[in-house]
Amino acid sequence: MSSRPAAESWCYTQIKVLRFSYMGTINTFSVWREEMGGVSKSSTFSYRTSDKLKWCLRVNPEGLAEESKGYPSLYFLLLSKQRGVRRTFFFLNAKGEETKAMGECD
Repeated sequence: MSSRPAAESWCYTQIKVLRFSYMGTINTFSVWREEMGGVSKSSTFSYRTSDKLKWCLRVNPEGLAEESKGYPSLYFLLLSKQRGVRRTFFFLNAKGEETKAMGECD
């Protein structure tokens, strides 16, 4: 006989991991930063055309907070209402090599 208490209910959770990449380029970033100055938003993108995870990239050329003032801030906006999303993004140098990587969890 086991002394463990009996569970009142059991559940099964299925997790599906989706991995995809999205690459975008701001061709005239220095000109845009000087002339436009404001926050810009990319077009919406997703894993597949019918996918429920809709994203966009926002760029603030002058930073979002006092400590980042003068440095560009890039952030992903999850436009669809999903939870438990992990994302990592990185910068490519002129040779196409990863230079900085950042990740977050919601």
